[in-house]
Amino acid sequence: MSFRSPHQWRSYRYRIVAQLGVAMTALFWFYGPTAIAQGIPELQTAQNSGTEVASQTQLFVNPTQGNDSSGDGSESAPFKTITQALRQAKPNTTIRLSPGTYSAETGESFPLMLKPQVTLQGDTSTRGRGIIIQGGGLYLSRSSARQNVGLVAAEGASLSGVTLTNDNTSGYALWIESASMEVTDNTFTGSGHDGISVVGNSAPTIRGNHFVENGANGITIYGTSRPQLVENVFERTGFGINIGQKAEPILTGNQVRQNRDGVVIHGTARPVLRNNQIETNEENGVVAVGNSRPDMGTSGDPGGNVVRNNGQMDINGSATKEIIPAFGNQVASDRTSGRLDLNGTLNPNLSAPVATAPPRPLPLPRPAATPAPTPPATPASFPSPTATTPQPPLSATVSLPVPAPGEGIPIPVPPPQTGTAPAPTPAPRTPAPAPAIGNRPGDTLPNLLPVPDGNPPIGNWGAGVPVVGVPSGGAGNGPPTPPSRAAALGLRYRVIVNATSSSDQARVRRVVSDAFRTRINGRMVMQVGAFATQEKVDEMMQLLQRNGLTGVVLDIE
Repeated sequence: MSFRSPHQWRSYRYRIVAQLGVAMTALFWFYGPTAIAQGIPELQTAQNSGTEVASQTQLFVNPTQGNDSSGDGSESAPFKTITQALRQAKPNTTIRLSPGTYSAETGESFPLMLKPQVTLQGDTSTRGRGIIIQGGGLYLSRSSARQNVGLVAAEGASLSGVTLTNDNTSGYALWIESASMEVTDNTFTGSGHDGISVVGNSAPTIRGNHFVENGANGITIYGTSRPQLVENVFERTGFGINIGQKAEPILTGNQVRQNRDGVVIHGTARPVLRNNQIETNEENGVVAVGNSRPDMGTSGDPGGNVVRNNGQMDINGSATKEIIPAFGNQVASDRTSGRLDLNGTLNPNLSAPVATAPPRPLPLPRPAATPAPTPPATPASFPSPTATTPQPPLSATVSLPVPAPGEGIPIPVPPPQTGTAPAPTPAPRTPAPAPAIGNRPGDTLPNLLPVPDGNPPIGNWGAGVPVVGVPSGGAGNGPPTPPSRAAALGLRYRVIVNATSSSDQARVRRVVSDAFRTRINGRMVMQVGAFATQEKVDEMMQLLQRNGLTGVVLDIE
């Protein structure tokens, strides 16, 4: 084709380019970008490079068929251990776990240290059934000294579809300290202490997990942490949810059932509870002590919680100094104690006033379960009978021993439990004497019940365990110490067993599940009970003798 002038050539060229542009556009919409890339080498090369980058964001682990030496983390050549995968993982990597048990026997090094922006993923559809991370190792916590931990959280990490258990004494499956991460659709079971410990200034999202048959608590939330607990199940453990210090978690849509106590709140914690089901726990559904104040619902934001059929009280606020907002819940008024705003009278924007009534003895509920080993650090007014530090005798005052360097400060926790041990039969509930009804200066609610003294001494009685205590004093503004708990209960005898080794102590606990370690006259022993009558002492001595153990009876001074 010939052109008579440069103008004709330019017009023809522009027309051809325009037609090619229209054709390319039509081809893109009809066949998609892949078709175009196949015809353009540069685009095809770029697309292949992107595929290679994407494949590098996944690492595969198989504890039976993998190999840390020859494997490269691909699906065809997986690693054997999570430990190796974490060493290789970069940000935005997903580590995919095959079914099997990941333990020290298969080569894992505990604790497993999660990495920022790295996901550990099993099977979320079954909450990790058959994908088990089992074990723990020494972890030096910034806030809670030495702990035995399975996994340690990292900022921006994710954990999903795995079963986690740390059956070591005082073992925690997952430790979250001053980090925010996603924990979804896992199973936490069989840990010596807790499924999860949230400490420091953490704000994780913990959703859709199953906490069952852990030693002390399903989850402990301390420090100034503000986690969100959404649609989890907590069952068959000491405390389902243990909240203390200055924590402010948000609990939404959880099921808390068949524990010793459902939700236990102490310190100055301010949790928010909405649309939870808290029922059929052996003792209390919700317990608030000290200066804690759970928000269970206000007139502007009703709680929507169902709290029912718990062994003693559905909501027990008799040992907190605060008024508890509890509007808009399904709860029977005769199954509550303490100063509860059930009618939405409180201004939701104001703090509930602190009671100023004279101290009164705290009504003593029945004993329940044994304390578990030392948990994360908490205020020094919470003694724990199984701590490694000396424990006070059952006497008129309780002074907390100073922890040795590196030890965490103990708190009151329930005992380790096993799934095979029969649940104790709840004793008939004896209502506490009804205090006089009236108003006090500073109250914003009519006819509030006065707050009893919140500092009962803590001890083991009737082969039971201490009830949750309230910190004494603190900055000089607490109530005076009440009379000896031993005197209040009429306890006269203590039964102990000389068991210094861990195996002997475990043997004692198999016979008396709520036995705990204590120090008497400088000697570490196991206390198996404190009793008011010689008849009860004889029964305990016979039980010990039948199981090949020798008990010693001491008078309680």
